[in-house]
Amino acid sequence: MRNFKRNKISILLCAIGTLGLSGNALADDQIEDGWVAGFIEYYNPDSDKPEPFEYLDDGHGIGAELGLRFSPRWAGRIEWSHLDIDAIDGFDDETGDRLGVDALYFLDQKSVYLFAGVKHEKLDTSYRMANVGIGKHFQINDNWRVIAEAASYYDFGQDYNDFGLKLGIAYTFNTESNQHKAAAPTPPPPVTQQVAEPISLDTDGDGIFDQADKCPGTPKTDKVDANGCSILMEKSYSVVLNILFANNSSEITDPESPEFQKFADFMQRYGSVYAEIGGHTSAVGEADYNQKLSEERANKVRQLLIDRYDIDASRLTAKGYGETELLDDSGTAEAAKKNRRIHAKVSTTVETKVKR
Repeated sequence: MRNFKRNKISILLCAIGTLGLSGNALADDQIEDGWVAGFIEYYNPDSDKPEPFEYLDDGHGIGAELGLRFSPRWAGRIEWSHLDIDAIDGFDDETGDRLGVDALYFLDQKSVYLFAGVKHEKLDTSYRMANVGIGKHFQINDNWRVIAEAASYYDFGQDYNDFGLKLGIAYTFNTESNQHKAAAPTPPPPVTQQVAEPISLDTDGDGIFDQADKCPGTPKTDKVDANGCSILMEKSYSVVLNILFANNSSEITDPESPEFQKFADFMQRYGSVYAEIGGHTSAVGEADYNQKLSEERANKVRQLLIDRYDIDASRLTAKGYGETELLDDSGTAEAAKKNRRIHAKVSTTVETKVKR
């Protein structure tokens, strides 16, 4: 029975060793200084344990370990495991703890390692054991590893040989002292890089480097051309002033009309435009009289825009059109009402910035 168990141990140790030796090597700067891990394990006690009853069979366990790597090759750890061992007859299962320490030797800085140590196991009785084995850390990312191990345990007092397989996950970390020890001063950048850095600045953040930017300081909201200048597009704006008058009158009945304010706002916003205030009448009455009345209406509106709405007089002209530009020539009362009016239209073309 013991020979069979030893052959099984040898086969499993060779299998995990072959798997481990085929893994990738860890670079010097990837070697962790320490790790904490949790694991599960399969545990197979010696079939003669405990004599003379021979009732212990396979079992399992859970555990944890804390390890510290002193150099690229050497590490040490403390390990604890809680075991639950089945009985061959199905009764009187044994549970207990195993506690010990191991020294680990990493092969050629790889993640494969050999380990040996001493353990104290407490099941039905206490056992003092030496153990040897092989394991591997499978790297998941910079901080996490999967641990796989196979180990053989030899009891000093009663010549028992146990065997175990372990699978766990470990979080690796760097100790502060080793971080300080490993830290090296950062060399200054090459002279060419130091010279190039100020040249390659983009101070206004428009995507054009300063040395090629012909329009520094453009707003970040503006779309720019290859020279770093805001892209402009022409856009037309206009406003229309329409004021109606009573029959045979040039009096402005509503000087607070929103029509005046809208027109004045446009003139204030676009200071380079000029406007003609055009007066009109209906076709009722003599043409000469209607011409004079249209001029009075135009001049009254012009003066109102100057006095009340602060538009520069030089930007406004007044012209009477009499009955020459009728909107409705049907001769009805409603047509006459439409024709008694002031009409002014101002347009301008403005270059506006294109936004990103």
